[in-house]
Amino acid sequence: MDRRHFTYFLAVVESNSISEAARQLHISQPAISQSIKELEREFRTPLFHRGPRLTLTAAGRALVGPARRTLRSFESARAAVEEIDHLATGRLDLAVVQGFAVDPVVPLVTRFRARYPGLHISVHEAPSGPDGFEVLRRAEAELLVSDHPAPYPKHEAVGLAVEEMLVVFPPQTEDLPDGPMHVAELREHRMLQGLPRHSEMSVWFTSVLAAERLPPPSIVVETAHRDAIVPLVLSGAGAAVLPAPVARAAKRLGAQVRALAITFPRPCFLYHRTGPLAPASLAFVAMAADAAPPGAGRPGAGEVTQGRG
Repeated sequence: MDRRHFTYFLAVVESNSISEAARQLHISQPAISQSIKELEREFRTPLFHRGPRLTLTAAGRALVGPARRTLRSFESARAAVEEIDHLATGRLDLAVVQGFAVDPVVPLVTRFRARYPGLHISVHEAPSGPDGFEVLRRAEAELLVSDHPAPYPKHEAVGLAVEEMLVVFPPQTEDLPDGPMHVAELREHRMLQGLPRHSEMSVWFTSVLAAERLPPPSIVVETAHRDAIVPLVLSGAGAAVLPAPVARAAKRLGAQVRALAITFPRPCFLYHRTGPLAPASLAFVAMAADAAPPGAGRPGAGEVTQGRG
């Protein structure tokens, strides 16, 4: 087996078609078919169910993660040899759960791009909760920004600094208090929900309401499309609790913004699996660790260690 076998295999997996994989790789279909057969002979088991549409067998599904990690190892070795000092070329794959793409990821990526302008950065959306860690296990990305404790051992994490949460109201909203708002006051307004209900912050807010014996506020719009929240607020659909950078941008567009009388805990960590990292990922982790504030929070005790990796 060599790099070519895994490259062809993953191309077929991602396109569900030998012909499409051949087109994307600019090689012949027989070359891909032969490579897949060689892999199947090596593993002594079929990797695909043949039919009108190729589907992975159980063995094929089991091979996807190791194949990706093997190709990343090749890339890591080549990058380490070619650009061990300056990171003039290469790629960084960063997975981010909802709610953290603007803060803290945008400042980190901006700083990283300024330091390593030759690198290509790809930011992917990851599921909230423990499912987000599947992107690390499947080697779809080496780094994950999440607020959830790692569900598996062998992860390391760096605590990231995040700004406060603010309440953003439509421009025409009347009778808003001058000072910070209490939880009970939010119930008087129609609210927009942009975070998954099982996110760490949503669960925490629900627990605060339960502790004060308050029913949840009226959610009039619930959407996974975070870029729709501010336009909905500005149109008068309802209010939303948003990160400070987003709230300030909405204020410049006419929205009214108020602070909260409670502090939303926003744990946020940059995770990676224990073990060697590609040079670009290693540089990003080191930069994040340097920027971490003193006493930055940690994930749940015993689940990960905090450090540079």
